Amino acid sequence: MKRYIIFIGILIIFFSVYLQCENRTLSFSSLTQAFLDESETDKDTPPGIEGLNSTVDSSSNGYTENVSIVSHRIFIPDKEEFAREVIQMITDNSLKGILFSYDIKGYPNGLHITVYLNEASFRSGNSDFEIYYIQDGSYGFMYNIKDDPEKFVLEIFEE
Repeated sequence: MKRYIIFIGILIIFFSVYLQCENRTLSFSSLTQAFLDESETDKDTPPGIEGLNSTVDSSSNGYTENVSIVSHRIFIPDKEEFAREVIQMITDNSLKGILFSYDIKGYPNGLHITVYLNEASFRSGNSDFEIYYIQDGSYGFMYNIKDDPEKFVLEIFEE
C-alpha cells in the first residue's frame, strides 16, 4: 500500500511537470485531455497559449483590443515575462486561435488581456489575472503597440 501511494505521488508530480513544460511535442486541447499530434499545433506559437476571443473598444481617436487567452498551465511564476510574451504574440499576429486584422485601423492603441489557466476556468469566468498595456493618459491615443512600445506601461492585476 505504501509503494502504491508513493508511485501515485511520483506519477502526479511527473504529470504536473509535463503539463507545465513548454517544450513538449504533445499538448492537451482541453480538460478532456484529448491529445493533438505535432502536425496540428502551430510551430511559431509556444505550446499552451491559445486565444479564445477578442473584441474591440473603438473611438474616433483609436482603439483598444480586448483579448481572452488560456495559458494551459498549472501556474505562471513570472507574470510580467508571460505578459510580454503574449503582447509580442499579439503584435506579431501569431497567437494561436485568433487572427487579428491590422490592415484597416492599424495596430491597437492599447491592450486588455484576460488570462485564464485552463478552459474550465474560462467557462466559469474565473480569470487568473489581467494584463493592461496602455499609454500614459497625457498621450491619448497617439501611439500604437507596434511602432511605439516605449510609450506604453505594462500593468498586471491579479484576481
